[in-house]
Amino acid sequence: MNLARETRRARWLRRGLDTHVSLPLFAMLLLVAIWVVAFHEIDAEREHAQEAATDSLQEMLGTYEAQVARSVDGIEQTLRVLKYAVERKGALGALPELGREGLLPPGVVFVVGIVDRNGTTVASNPVAPSISVADQGYFKFHMERDSGATYVSPATRDAANSEWHLHFTRRLDDADGNFAGIVIVETDPAYFTSSYERSRLGEHGQLGLVGTDGVVRALRSGDKLSFGQTLDGPAGKYSGMRELHGIGLNVLIGLDEQELMVGFERQRREKIWEAGILSGVLVFVTGLLWLWSWQGARTRARMRRAQETYAAASAASLDAFFVMREVRDARGVIVDFKIVDANQRAEQMTGSSKQFLCSTTLCTLIPEARQNGMLTHLIDVTRKGGVHEQEWQSTVPQLRARWLHQQVVAVRGGIVAIVRDISERKLAEERMVHLAHHDTLTGLPNRSLISDRLDMTIAQAQRSGGSVSVAFIDLDGFKLVNDGLGHNAGDDLLKVVAERMSGCLRASDTVGRFGGDEFVLLLSETGSAVGAAQVIERVREAVLQSISLCGQEVQVSCSIGVAVYPHDGADAETLLMNADAAMYRAKEKGKNNCQFYTREMNASIEEKLVLLEGLRNALEEEQFSLVYQPKVDLHDGRVFGVEALVRWNHPEHGTIGPDRFIPLAEESGMIVALGDWVLRTACAQNRAWQDAGLAPLCISVNVSPRQFEDPRLVERVQQALDDTGLAPQWLELEVTEGVIMRDLQQAVAKMAQVRAMGVSLSIDDFGTGYSSLSALKSFPISTLKIDKSFVRDLGRSSGDEAIASSIIGLAHRLRLRVIAEGVETEQQRAFLRENGCDEMQGYLFSRPLPPLQLAALLGAPTPRLAVAA
Repeated sequence: MNLARETRRARWLRRGLDTHVSLPLFAMLLLVAIWVVAFHEIDAEREHAQEAATDSLQEMLGTYEAQVARSVDGIEQTLRVLKYAVERKGALGALPELGREGLLPPGVVFVVGIVDRNGTTVASNPVAPSISVADQGYFKFHMERDSGATYVSPATRDAANSEWHLHFTRRLDDADGNFAGIVIVETDPAYFTSSYERSRLGEHGQLGLVGTDGVVRALRSGDKLSFGQTLDGPAGKYSGMRELHGIGLNVLIGLDEQELMVGFERQRREKIWEAGILSGVLVFVTGLLWLWSWQGARTRARMRRAQETYAAASAASLDAFFVMREVRDARGVIVDFKIVDANQRAEQMTGSSKQFLCSTTLCTLIPEARQNGMLTHLIDVTRKGGVHEQEWQSTVPQLRARWLHQQVVAVRGGIVAIVRDISERKLAEERMVHLAHHDTLTGLPNRSLISDRLDMTIAQAQRSGGSVSVAFIDLDGFKLVNDGLGHNAGDDLLKVVAERMSGCLRASDTVGRFGGDEFVLLLSETGSAVGAAQVIERVREAVLQSISLCGQEVQVSCSIGVAVYPHDGADAETLLMNADAAMYRAKEKGKNNCQFYTREMNASIEEKLVLLEGLRNALEEEQFSLVYQPKVDLHDGRVFGVEALVRWNHPEHGTIGPDRFIPLAEESGMIVALGDWVLRTACAQNRAWQDAGLAPLCISVNVSPRQFEDPRLVERVQQALDDTGLAPQWLELEVTEGVIMRDLQQAVAKMAQVRAMGVSLSIDDFGTGYSSLSALKSFPISTLKIDKSFVRDLGRSSGDEAIASSIIGLAHRLRLRVIAEGVETEQQRAFLRENGCDEMQGYLFSRPLPPLQLAALLGAPTPRLAVAA
């Protein structure tokens, strides 16, 4: 877990250090710094601008205050001089005196007037019509109180002066100190705003006088002059007001914030533009650098993944990788290859560590490379380029493999060699080749290899003028062993026979297995037929030796047919065919003998082919018929049953016995259909006899091995009974020991199903095959049939008599009935009867009869066999 966290931390740290990751972060920091500095400077500029505006306000306020104070002070001086003159000269003489002394202010700007206690103007300069100002506020102010101060009225207009003007007034007292009127100095309000400077106050600044009562005496903003309005105080952030001492006036200066901050705003925009441009440049440059870095990172990542994939693939690969660089001498000639990289499989293949491999050269690791052409081949690959593959058998001890597949790829400055151990594949190929040409059971050459070798041997004999003997061998009795003792015993028998045959051959001879129990000998370079005959005789005698199988001594023989090149054929196919024909002749001669091919043998083969061809259509053309041989009770001579026997009524060859066509039917597979026809015909015939009024009897039908192994046997029997209406107790199936012993468990189960139907079962030809006595007691059978080979010599052969009596005794102890077949003489019948045999069939009582003749026999008054001796 800690290792995983460290790995993740290292991976994230590596990613953080990657330029395409760190560069945007650094650029972002720069971007933040740019804008922080920009806004900081903007704030500083704003503060500086605000301070400058405040300072300017205070400076203008002070200047304007001083200016107004001087003007007001001059007006007040005029008022005090005028008052003094009135007190000294009277209202009418004051102005002329002041005029003569030049103490009157200029009449263009100021109007000087004297008002009596009734409010009527009595004198003025410049001269103006007399008017009453008794209703004016400034008159009332002085009349009602003696403030001793100058009163400044709001701007007004009157009959004497239609223009708006301000009244600066002071009270006049008589000698008694009572109100005697007022002296007035009138002036235009604009007089106090003439100092408005656009350069400093802008277009929207304010400059003026405001009374302590809040009424504006004069106020200028740009070109606009106003007065009379009421102000609560300074308006705006940059406005100031100061009171003029002793006169009830305030000076007002107001500056427009927008106009004040115009310079700052311009600088702010410049700062923002500068920061924006700098940011844009930074982003653009960073983007270019990031794109370049990202492409580089992707390339590095692809290279890293490729390296990791290569490392993983090479580590897990079954192939050995060698990356080698050229080693050149002073003349630039390649003299060796230095190993610069190798994988784990290369370590295993060479038995050296990767560290050692990467510190050595090819010729140091494999010194034989300079002599066996390996170095030359690799140098040639570097010159030609491309990919070069080859398979080779390794003879160098440094490589721990027998067969190698090498793929060499030329790269710049060296080569990459990929080496695979293909020893197992080569062995498998050799094994497959061996299996394709040899028999898996015996290890002998099979049909294909025998044919090839025979062609080669014939070709050699043709060139040398020699001869070749081909012996076709078939084991006699193998089927009996295979059926009786099982397939494993049959296989063991074949292996022993094959080994014995091999031991009898010369070095130049060949024995092969053609399949089943058929073998072929190739006897080459024999020089004469006599030599081949000696070898063949040794083989026959070796096969004849007894063999122990499954705890039993078994003896088989062989039938051998021989064909000799060039007398009996010029090619392999002809020789094999003629040897096969000779082998069949040996079989016909009683087995366990050897026959050399003669031209007459082919006639027998051709006859078999004709019969086989005719057999294919015989069933459809209804050429088969059944005959029935009666079975007789030996105790009372009563006919109790018949055995159905098939005959082939060939249109050209006449009636053909079952011994000639049944084996052909077995070989061709037609025995199943033929057996089914026999079963159905026999059942139908038995039912017909019963319907004709004959006494019911049991009819026996032989079941061939293929029929018995048919999974639908039980179904076929049931179907035959159902279709014919025959009761199952009148049907008996005869099977041989060999059929049952092929698969004992399955055979017993099938026999039990048949027995459960009510159909009887008997063992046919008992004593000629192999059966287990322990298994015999479990067979659901009712009868044992003694083979006619044991009956034939009864009365003459003590051995046959012993066998027959033993079978009878065994059957009775197993509570089975015994029937003997092939009884032809009274002597045989007498022996059987004396030894307790229950039943018999044979020519002694009747030959197999057609249905009509049998019906006539059964319908005779006394269809019995005489039982008296």
